[in-house]
Amino acid sequence: MTAAPDPARRRPALAALVAAAVVVALAGSGASTMVKSPQQVAAEAEPPVASVISAPVERRVLRETVVLRGTVAPGKTIKVAAPEVGAGRAVITRAAVRKGQRIGAGSVVAEVSGRPVIALPGRIPAYRDVKQGAKGPDVRQLRAALGGLGYRVGDSSEAFGASAAAAVRRLYSDRGYDAPTEEMAPADAPSARSGDGAGGGDRGRAPKPERRAYLSSGEVLFVPRFPARVVDVKARLGDPAKGTILELSAEDLVARGSLSAADRELVDVGMRVTIFADETGLEAAGRVASIGEFAGSGGAGDEAAGTGEDGAGREAEPGHPIKVKGLKPLSRRFTGRDVRLTIETASTGGPVLVVPASAIFASADESTQVIKLLAGGRRQRIPVRTGATGNGFVEVAPTGSARLAPGDRVVVGA
Repeated sequence: MTAAPDPARRRPALAALVAAAVVVALAGSGASTMVKSPQQVAAEAEPPVASVISAPVERRVLRETVVLRGTVAPGKTIKVAAPEVGAGRAVITRAAVRKGQRIGAGSVVAEVSGRPVIALPGRIPAYRDVKQGAKGPDVRQLRAALGGLGYRVGDSSEAFGASAAAAVRRLYSDRGYDAPTEEMAPADAPSARSGDGAGGGDRGRAPKPERRAYLSSGEVLFVPRFPARVVDVKARLGDPAKGTILELSAEDLVARGSLSAADRELVDVGMRVTIFADETGLEAAGRVASIGEFAGSGGAGDEAAGTGEDGAGREAEPGHPIKVKGLKPLSRRFTGRDVRLTIETASTGGPVLVVPASAIFASADESTQVIKLLAGGRRQRIPVRTGATGNGFVEVAPTGSARLAPGDRVVVGA
């Protein structure tokens, strides 16, 4: 009787047979990938099918803008000159203010050889000593300034009279100084001619003159707006007082830049401006306050951007000098910053249908069209009427029966 085969001995042989079959199958598959028909080779040699670049149709507010660089500085800088000294040396004898300090009307901003320089509200510079009987717009300005500080000026006329002189005396006294005075004869003094008077020992005797206060032009500084701020102190305690001893800013901060001749055609006074400081991220809203005449390199123009009473402290660039004021006073953190000024030259006022400018093309019949992508990759030419442009987009409105709506896609390239 023959013995049955051992199953344990047959398993290794079966596994080896299966592995050999797998190897043969893989080798055949690899060989088949390396064998290509002539048609397949030609197809692979052809260029790939061009892909279509599209963009969505949107509804948005469209704005046209002009962008330029600018610098923020005080709107108006007043240079305070050292007053003349009658005798002795002109020396700074008191450090009255410091850089960056805010000052109000009636403040002493400097002391030279023991005499004050008092800041008062007004736009007319002090050009003369105001004494008894003086009249004019500078006198009216002085009377208003004294009244604003609480000093009563009761003269019925607009002249500098006795009550105005008394107010000036109190102005000085309240700040620790003696007012300058001049000798005046009393207005009701009797004549000293022989025969006048009531007789007796008083005949011909002149009344004692009085000393009446006046305002010295070198001891007052008229500032158009308060509070003002000290921009720079050029002379310290003990320094000789000559030339400009300090500078004040009399207006809020403004941004100044220069418009090219082409941009000037687009920008007008009153347009909205976004003021942005790249270094700090500060942003503020403003408006175009003024635009000057074209100035070449180194020119001044009507609104010079160089140094000076209205300057921003930097050399003007060729172009139209432009001044931008904040809708609200600009933060002092803007001071001296280089900023980006984005001027909104036009706006649609509300959302409109827009497409990228690259989606617009002119057809052979001279109509303006866009290509709308349809389902299945089909395309449809849609005539449109264009409107406002801005930031790379164009306002469109379909002119035919075809429709164009937000969310549709239009061809912008291939």
